[in-house]
Amino acid sequence: MIVSNNKNGPVILVAKDVIYTFPFGYAYLSGYLLEKNEDVQVLFRPNKRSGYNQFVKDIIAQKPLLVGFGTLYPDLYDIAEIIKIFKKLGCDFPLIIGGQMVTPTPQFAMEITNADIGVIGEGEIILYELVQALRENNNLQDVKGIIFKKENKYITTDPGEYIKDMTKLPAVPYDLFPSEKWIDIGRFYIDYSQPHWLYNDRVVAIHGGRGCPFNCNFCYHHSPPRYRTVANMFEGMDKLLKKYDANMLYFGDDLVLASPTRAKELIQAIKNLKRKISYSVSCRFDILERLDDEILEEMKNTGCRIMGLGVESGSQKILDIIDKRITVEQIKKGLRRLKTIGILPSVSIMVGQYTETIDDVQKSMDLMLETLRHDKNINYAFTITTPFPGTKLYDIAMKKGLIKSHLDFYNKFKLATDISRLSVNLSAMSDNEVVEMRNKLEETYRQEKKKLIGKKVEIVERTRYFAFRVYRKLDKIIISKFPDNLIFNLIKKIYHKCHNYVQLLLDKLRLYLLDIK
Repeated sequence: MIVSNNKNGPVILVAKDVIYTFPFGYAYLSGYLLEKNEDVQVLFRPNKRSGYNQFVKDIIAQKPLLVGFGTLYPDLYDIAEIIKIFKKLGCDFPLIIGGQMVTPTPQFAMEITNADIGVIGEGEIILYELVQALRENNNLQDVKGIIFKKENKYITTDPGEYIKDMTKLPAVPYDLFPSEKWIDIGRFYIDYSQPHWLYNDRVVAIHGGRGCPFNCNFCYHHSPPRYRTVANMFEGMDKLLKKYDANMLYFGDDLVLASPTRAKELIQAIKNLKRKISYSVSCRFDILERLDDEILEEMKNTGCRIMGLGVESGSQKILDIIDKRITVEQIKKGLRRLKTIGILPSVSIMVGQYTETIDDVQKSMDLMLETLRHDKNINYAFTITTPFPGTKLYDIAMKKGLIKSHLDFYNKFKLATDISRLSVNLSAMSDNEVVEMRNKLEETYRQEKKKLIGKKVEIVERTRYFAFRVYRKLDKIIISKFPDNLIFNLIKKIYHKCHNYVQLLLDKLRLYLLDIK
């Protein structure tokens, strides 16, 4: 029987270290529990496995009610290792897993991690009901939306409840997540040669919906698409921007611009803010086509700097196989319009799609070069197609025998480690050809962009990065060790301000040379 011996202990959620992307999954889980007056802590696991042992000991010493882990599939490996240490050292509380690494293949996730309980689907309500059951020693079979082991058999309870009305989402407890990890995104991008992010960008992430109404074959969504109202999204936004002295909003939805109507509501909400900001949004090319020039110009005028879009391929055949529901011509037209308006596109292309050939990848190459030569400020990223559990591609790979079992994929992806490497080859190319074509795309893009932006911009980019490295090094070995008194604090302040001023000037020079207004 699964019980917790620490009935009055805190709920501890263990996340991976925050690296510029705000972890909304953990934020909403903890926010919901806080609204129910639960004692919640969010801890961040060490980046190196050598620190796991002490990390686990520190958690055990806090006598928690439970410890929860959960996020995307790649985190299964580290979480399995941490749970192994918990079991070795001994703990008198259950270990819980959840998120997209669990929901598509619940029993496998339980087996591979040796967790005590798995949460299936969106976790806010389910986790709270599980917390209640553990505190009151109730039967786990009465908790909906979980999987657990009983008498050597896995028991899956009925589907759990989820928050259907997005306006009922809990307030995001930003304070639980160290702001220095997610606010200064401009500094994170200092060594990336792109004008999309500026050094002094202080970015607050905002979330307005879940799910996606489309069904691309590489994507996994386990819940229906639904959105918060724009008014609800912006409730308290002025206070939040002031609190963190932020100058930019990043909309973390899968599809923040779901329609022209929503785009207009978003524009009006941004106009109503007390401080001027920049912002980044995501969109689709078919929806972009429905946004007239007046809407795009208003977006630009209200601070829209970046628009994220999925190109995926320059081959119409591959776009149709993906079920992307867009055309190559829509992609070209959309990128031309953004260039005219002055919004910076950030796009992606994948290599190794189902049945993809070298000729298909060449069409992606041609599209990339054509659009880049029209707008040198497009930011392209290149990945290798990965058939994650829950996707159509995963089902295809299983049927074709490319994946023998859930464990087989787990082992294959472990060797690949990330989506820039090949784990399962679904294409009509050899393994080497997939990798070579992806690398060729990236290298061709890098060389072409270098030629288009010119040597002056390249010098400015290098100067920015060099100045930042020197600044950080001097701060670490000298400035940070100054005594805490009036004179030295003034020197520190001047040092930081001077560096910020230099970076601001370099940003302005870079944008001028790139003809970005």
